Amino acid sequence: LLCALYTSLGKLYFMANMFELSNQAYTSCVEIEPYYLDALHSRGSTRIVLNQYVEAGQDFGTVIIRDEEHLFSDAYTGMVRILEADEAAVPFGWDFVLSRLDAAILQFENVLASQTETRSRVALANSLRRFHHSMFVYHERKTKDYGAAWEHLSKAHDYKLMTLGEFPVGSESIKLTQIQAVFKAGFWPDGMGSSTRAPIFVIGFARSGSTLLERVLDAHPQIFGMGENSVFNGRLDNIRQRIVEASVSGDAYRLPAMTGEMAEEVVDEMKDRWRDLEEQTVQSDMPSRFVDKMLTNYFNIGFIHMLYPKALILHVIREPMDTVFSAYKHDFPADRLAYTCDKKVLAELYNTYRDTMNHWEKVLPGRIMHVRYEDMVNDMPGVARSIIKATGLPWQDSVLDFHNKKQYVNTFSTTQVRKQVYKDSMQSWKKYEQHLQPMMDLLDHRVAYDQPTTLPGYKKPDPVEKPSASDGGEERDEL
Repeated sequence: LLCALYTSLGKLYFMANMFELSNQAYTSCVEIEPYYLDALHSRGSTRIVLNQYVEAGQDFGTVIIRDEEHLFSDAYTGMVRILEADEAAVPFGWDFVLSRLDAAILQFENVLASQTETRSRVALANSLRRFHHSMFVYHERKTKDYGAAWEHLSKAHDYKLMTLGEFPVGSESIKLTQIQAVFKAGFWPDGMGSSTRAPIFVIGFARSGSTLLERVLDAHPQIFGMGENSVFNGRLDNIRQRIVEASVSGDAYRLPAMTGEMAEEVVDEMKDRWRDLEEQTVQSDMPSRFVDKMLTNYFNIGFIHMLYPKALILHVIREPMDTVFSAYKHDFPADRLAYTCDKKVLAELYNTYRDTMNHWEKVLPGRIMHVRYEDMVNDMPGVARSIIKATGLPWQDSVLDFHNKKQYVNTFSTTQVRKQVYKDSMQSWKKYEQHLQPMMDLLDHRVAYDQPTTLPGYKKPDPVEKPSASDGGEERDEL
């Protein structure tokens, strides 16, 4: 019972981004019961965030060896993340995983074939999804056998779709229609919101480079990156309701003061969040900027501009096919992004995102600053200086050393953001081009995206000769 309590406490700390305390809670459990698999598995995930790859690998390895019923099949996913980041951190490297995966896949597929109970089939399919996705990563990263990689990715997606409900087709375009009906040119009267520049909003499509952008910002001593735990979105329903009620009840005259108050309330909560996490960061002085990285806030630009007409909004852009393929191959958890394993749904999500951004450009021209992922990769010093200039803060050389800053990031890109910037992830979709032609057709004209970086003072350098594939090096996706 005590071990279960420590494990539950560790999970609560983890969800609150208190990773050191989370690690301590799991360790307290393991000291009582060395093979309490739930605590070991959870501690492994926490140790990845803490950049403790060797220790995380030991935890996942123990779980994989002792979990005879494969109740914690996600341990394979954790181990593969470590192998991607630092293969030397795992004794025997990929062989440790491969020696067990083939047998596990065969065992689970045989059981699934004879299983009729829905809950059991979903559990089996989830495990098989993880197993095949691990094999996809192995072939893409290690053997470079892209045919085998695609085969395993396709199987992983087939199993994943068995676990998901039906996606509400057309729901994304309905959101856009509602936005277009409300937020038209001239909608925003003067005097709304707060003049504060404290929040910095980062928006874009999944796997476009937002984590890399946030890390660059967070490396500045006066900027605090809050990850994907958005304060603004946590309050958005209340903000929307109060604005609507004031508008329809004859109290519209109160909107300027009300929006200003709500804007400051969000900033106050951001400051409180920073205070809660301060002991786990190297910062000591209150930051003057807070990065709110909820990518789907591209739907909420109308409200952001109403509350924060002076705040910086950064839209990170990546080449369309690189973007959608990176999303397609990523094993997202069970939310709307989980459906990116379905090409048609992924196309609807991406196309609506692009059309929504086009709407904001029409009704709020120049309000959003665009940052191309390719420019960050090819010219990080130039882009970084322009980003900091856009924030209104003085330049700090520490910004270019962002990959060495000790700040714990719990995102899908945790293991990538600590690396130097690599160029290999650009145009990586072309290795699977024959399989992705249907996706290109679904994107239609959106398969091209010529929007340049629009940061103040940024001038794109002249192109340099691209290194050949024979130059070697691992492919990385710093997102």
